[in-house]
Amino acid sequence: MCGIAGIVSDAPTESFLPAAERMAAAMRHRGPDSHGVIASGECLLVNTRLAILDRSERGRQPMANAAASVWITYNGETYNASELRQDLKQRGYSFGSTTDTEVVLHLYEEYGDRFVEKMRGMFALAIWDLRTRKLLLARDRLGIKPLYIARQGKRLIFGSELKCLLASGLIDRRIDPQALRLYLHFGHVPSPWSMIDGVQPLPPGYLATWQDGAWDSRAYWTLDQHRSATKNLSDVGEQLGDVLFEATQRHLISDVPIVLFLSGGADSACLGALARNAGTANVTAMTMGFAEREFDETALSQKTAAALGLSLRSVILSPQRVADEIDPCIQALDQPSVDGLNSYWISKVGAEQGFKVAISGQGADELFGGYTSWNWFERLERIGRWARHLPRALSGLLDRESSSYRWRKLSYLVGDPDPFVASQMAVRTLFLESDVGRLLAAPLGECRKPVEAREYLSDCASRMGRRNGWEKLSFMDIRAHLQPRLLRDLDAMSMANSLEVRPVFLDDCIVDFLLSIPSYLHGQPKELLFRGIQRFMPDDLLADLKSRGKRTFTFPFAQWLARDLRLVLDETFSAQRLREGGIFEPEAVGRIWQRFHAAPAAVGWSRVWNLFVVARWCEAMSVCP
Repeated sequence: MCGIAGIVSDAPTESFLPAAERMAAAMRHRGPDSHGVIASGECLLVNTRLAILDRSERGRQPMANAAASVWITYNGETYNASELRQDLKQRGYSFGSTTDTEVVLHLYEEYGDRFVEKMRGMFALAIWDLRTRKLLLARDRLGIKPLYIARQGKRLIFGSELKCLLASGLIDRRIDPQALRLYLHFGHVPSPWSMIDGVQPLPPGYLATWQDGAWDSRAYWTLDQHRSATKNLSDVGEQLGDVLFEATQRHLISDVPIVLFLSGGADSACLGALARNAGTANVTAMTMGFAEREFDETALSQKTAAALGLSLRSVILSPQRVADEIDPCIQALDQPSVDGLNSYWISKVGAEQGFKVAISGQGADELFGGYTSWNWFERLERIGRWARHLPRALSGLLDRESSSYRWRKLSYLVGDPDPFVASQMAVRTLFLESDVGRLLAAPLGECRKPVEAREYLSDCASRMGRRNGWEKLSFMDIRAHLQPRLLRDLDAMSMANSLEVRPVFLDDCIVDFLLSIPSYLHGQPKELLFRGIQRFMPDDLLADLKSRGKRTFTFPFAQWLARDLRLVLDETFSAQRLREGGIFEPEAVGRIWQRFHAAPAAVGWSRVWNLFVVARWCEAMSVCP
């Protein structure tokens, strides 16, 4: 696992060497084991390495072929590297290391731009072909690994993190007003925006080239492409079990010990059962708990670990420690998000325990229908079918600043011709358009022709084609929640602690299998997962997990904001500090903060946290309107 970055320009590369060194320094947490900067033609490539496989100097990056005509900087894991290596050896390629980086390098030499279609894994990479003076960038299919780009005339800058691009000194530290508005709506910045003006993420499943100042990009894989069932569906549970087990085996390949993030829920328990049956001896389970009993899952985690025969380490996280380290946590986000604190602390504790690799159940809810919010989507869509016939002007009766946010968001259902998108708005948004206008200081509040939240969600929905209810909700969760928030936060927060996290359920073969079967086979929430895992898990534990219902690993935010973190929020929301930041209208933020203390349920902790995170993030990153 690594951090990657680079600069391509028609100017002499020597002039950009200091910028490249700063980019490497800004990503040292992503790769503390070694770093490298190389200049080849018009291109500078940067890499910081977290050594997982072949930890010797033979795996050092950037890496070149024997002729030094093709260079690569690579971040990720290619889980089918062994098969690819054997194929390439038969084609005459020799290897000087056992890294998957060298496999990918030769794969490009053999197959050209089509090489990425043969890879199975999570990755972001850059290949510089000196022969054609072409830079190639690629990102894994679901976007597990990040990659940001900035095009500036004849110059292209790219990197694994916004912090890295900003450290180059070649990017203005200026907020994108559009990204800020969407952040306030959703609690994260969706693609194709980033919080920094002029910087965009390369979309998941995309390959792009830069040659002589010309940019070209295309999707090599999409979530929406039609897949028909090709398997015997009578034993779909048995087939799924085989796919889950094989994927877990591949994710457990490592030259260092692995930690399993174990909560009190079903997803991590299923992953623990798979890992235990894979026969590996280097997996240890870890759970994090709280003094607040209603949020503490350590007892359930201990019960699961005992049933599976897994060694378990439990750590209790105090709110005081969270308060003391709030700024490093906010800066680690890389982009502001209302999520991420849980990923930061479980990763930090895992790293403190000496681990460099973790496996996670991330993605199981989206693929197997685990979210309780899906029930709300369906109910609100039914209401929306009736309310769409009402005049849109009536929505103003619901959208009043003094009302509860839950009540106000029902205004989205009134007069909207698309009940599905309206239900998405009613569930997903934190702040309404009217709130955003009041909260933002000029000129941020005067963004010309902004892309509103509904327009963004409508665009996501339009790409799904003809799908039924289950598929629509699953695809929307992947596009509007998993990719732009959960996966990005997981990468940023884990790599901030020099920890590689592998989301096993998002393995390419598991995703392909689930997309190839009719949706009716999924049945009730998580039913298909339980069918697939049945032969790997003790019967009594499986029955217990089914009875527990959906559990979400959540911090006691409402209590902490009103008590343990109140002082730091009071400081951040002071009128003077907000005026100096130039992002928010102090009076509007103050009203929300005061209302939260008076009626926490009516406001919700996530809205207060939303405002705090972006205000503090802008300070930490030294960005301005």
